[in-house]
Amino acid sequence: MSISDLRKKYQTFPTLDFDLLLADTIKKPKEFLYSHPEYKLSLVEHIRLRYAIFLYKKGYSVAAIIGHKEFYNLDFFVNKHVLVPRPDTELMVDEAIKVLSHEMETKNTNIIYIDVGTGSGCIPISVACHAELVSASREIPKQVRDDIQIFATDISKKALKVAKKNAKMHKVNIDFLHGNLLEPILKNPFLLGTPCFVTITANLPYLTAAQFKSEPSIQREPKNALVAQYNGLDLYIKLLNQIRKLPNSCQMFLFLEIDPSQSEAITKILNKLLPKANVKIKKDLAGLDRLVIAQV
Repeated sequence: MSISDLRKKYQTFPTLDFDLLLADTIKKPKEFLYSHPEYKLSLVEHIRLRYAIFLYKKGYSVAAIIGHKEFYNLDFFVNKHVLVPRPDTELMVDEAIKVLSHEMETKNTNIIYIDVGTGSGCIPISVACHAELVSASREIPKQVRDDIQIFATDISKKALKVAKKNAKMHKVNIDFLHGNLLEPILKNPFLLGTPCFVTITANLPYLTAAQFKSEPSIQREPKNALVAQYNGLDLYIKLLNQIRKLPNSCQMFLFLEIDPSQSEAITKILNKLLPKANVKIKKDLAGLDRLVIAQV
């Protein structure tokens, strides 16, 4: 069957999802589907497509099936060990880039960026790639851009393997550290230096068990990358307690992605654990509370 025939046969499928599966099956860019509707799939390609559709119907996401996902205009390798990047998380990248780019322009201290629970590495890699572009466009000297130290932590060695692969693909220099949240940093305080300006991003598991169970679209993703105790905020509480142990000489920006229902609770927790922090909540494109920004 030709591409045109297949698109008619599966017209009840979401168009974008089917096109991505089909393009991956024939190992061509998506644009090829539109410019070559007469292309006929081989027997092997037909078998691959039918298997991809089988997985899709079983609840696997397109990204999980084809093994990669676009995020912040970059392509990332993903597998069963990492969470598939979400568009909502691009808001965090936007805000982190703004802070780091401003700090690079007015640099008077060590600049350190840490992504906690990095998973696929999509957040720090996107920040590193685009902060570099922003700073380069403003003609900031290369030696200043190179002075940023970037660390990324994860408790999963398998996730770190994925993140390292993505960092190599995008040619960014990130030190990946194995451990729980900020533990690798706290165990090696010499990594920070003093004084310093620290930016921390964290898209940690923040769903409750009930939310995970009620959402079919995420059932095939790693549960430990999505679910946390204490109404989904357990890991953020642990992270904030770790942050309290960082040197007092460090200025800090903290970015936390949350579920919209958690904005009031996380604000109270921040006010209790980091009473000097200036806290605000940013909304996502849907107008929902999504990103906590705390300046310490």
